[in-house]
Amino acid sequence: MMKTPRPLRSTIFCRLAELLSVEDPTWEMVAMVFLIEMLGCTDLNEELDCALEIFPMYLQSQCLGMPSLVLRGILRLTERPDMARKTLVLLPYVMEQLQGAGSDATAVALPVLGNMLQLLEGKAGPLLTMGLGLRSSPLLPQELDTVRELSIRLFQNVMGLVVGDEKKKMKKEVWDSLVPLFFHLYDQD
Repeated sequence: MMKTPRPLRSTIFCRLAELLSVEDPTWEMVAMVFLIEMLGCTDLNEELDCALEIFPMYLQSQCLGMPSLVLRGILRLTERPDMARKTLVLLPYVMEQLQGAGSDATAVALPVLGNMLQLLEGKAGPLLTMGLGLRSSPLLPQELDTVRELSIRLFQNVMGLVVGDEKKKMKKEVWDSLVPLFFHLYDQD
């Protein structure tokens, strides 16, 4: 598909987005897999805005694996210089995934959130404080040590992004979250 001519790729991408804009359980997983794979096409630009419009609906999907798949697509877009800033509209939906998602979705949401916070230029601290409450309690019961490690890394990155008085304010709150995460990191031991 990557080697097909650009006009055909664009048409395929738009058709997939059109299929996904109307919830149809028979095709949604297959269409989303193809759409996510097509995000790697560097010559698709305007078409990607369609994906940003349908992603919120599928992040809230009850279909097993769908939120994780969509988060992988968002992660790809946050790594593209031409699209990274546009993904910030999805930030509230990504943060929702940390509250009630399973381990797989959370494991993808944390790097997505890390990439998005780097784009906020100094506004990461207040946002994280409001959105996550800087409490790791939803992350503690996660089964995967990977999720806990990614959480620790996220807090480290946030502290690197925050400056001045905001850093001093956040230090204690981050510490209160990091200690339990660290102690629970290797629960089985």
